[in-house]
Amino acid sequence: MILTRPTTQAMLEALRASLWGEVPNPVFFENLSGQDWREVFQMSIHQTVEAMVATAVQQLPEQLLPPADIMLKWLVRVDRVQRKNAAMEKAIAQQYHLFQQKGLRCVLQKGHGVSTYYADPSLRTSGDIDWFFPFKDDFEDAQHLVAENQGSLLSKNRYSCGFYWRGFEVEQHRRIVQLRNPFIQSFVEDFVHEELKRPISRTFGHTSVEIPSDLLNIVQVNAHILKHQVTYGIGLRQLCDACRLYFSYGKRLDHDRLREVYAKLGMLKWAHLLHRMLVDLFHLPEEYLPFPIIPYKGAEWMTDHILRTGNFGFFDPLHPDQNNPGGRVDRQERLFENFRRFLGVAPMEALSFPIYQLYIKSFK
Repeated sequence: MILTRPTTQAMLEALRASLWGEVPNPVFFENLSGQDWREVFQMSIHQTVEAMVATAVQQLPEQLLPPADIMLKWLVRVDRVQRKNAAMEKAIAQQYHLFQQKGLRCVLQKGHGVSTYYADPSLRTSGDIDWFFPFKDDFEDAQHLVAENQGSLLSKNRYSCGFYWRGFEVEQHRRIVQLRNPFIQSFVEDFVHEELKRPISRTFGHTSVEIPSDLLNIVQVNAHILKHQVTYGIGLRQLCDACRLYFSYGKRLDHDRLREVYAKLGMLKWAHLLHRMLVDLFHLPEEYLPFPIIPYKGAEWMTDHILRTGNFGFFDPLHPDQNNPGGRVDRQERLFENFRRFLGVAPMEALSFPIYQLYIKSFK
């Protein structure tokens, strides 16, 4: 298995050290060759955790550092990640101010909002900017507002739209918990409505921006992981997000309520597998988890798939999407394989994917 490889163990040790603000254990790096270091470097990029891993690697004793050419490339990528995060912070403040001026309520979800729970938010690789609009009219008005302010429409369906705005991809959503099961949507709507009464804010630049409540945040982050696992896959970066949220406020969550929400959403069994991975891969202390882990089978193949395929499954050596700019490789084969695996873990979410896709395409 890929997990037991020395290069994988080295990358995970560096990632853990960065995640928890510790110094990496030198033992994991003592016998790495130049080629091994290239694999560690490449793996960190495929998992979009290169800045976090590089920062930890720099703390190793001099004799254990990677070759100079690799370290230089790593540091260049760290600088790029930090520069992008700084620019994105300004863009978030500008957009939020734009929405506020028009009286639109929106919530910054996922990525950059979650990064505020990291020891060093600047090291978390950011994707796009995601906004949740609780009200349909605000969602519609926000689309027009971005378009009127230099935004170029990239995609649109019933519940989401994407823009390219001043150097960043921006997504606007009507749903913050983006599971596809049609039978849970009424519960989700009530749950989200209740949690919106407990807003939290974070400062970006000089602008206070709303982010989800503690409970809603952990649910939407973990639902996002499950949503992508059912299709092509997810990466270590998103698992790090779950770790940091549980670590930051797991002890003060309403544990019974969270278990109930997971059960209602059909993701309780899957949550046990996720929690097992968070403990095994990242050494998250179990005391920060909301309930004891039930040892279901499945954590091993989920771990192997994540490590092998990288961020959102784009770097699967068996299905090299990165070599196909036109889209996913072996689409039907991969979707069926994940459908088969998740049928026993999150059955309703697995069954709902093809139905949801047909529904979305019908209302484009």
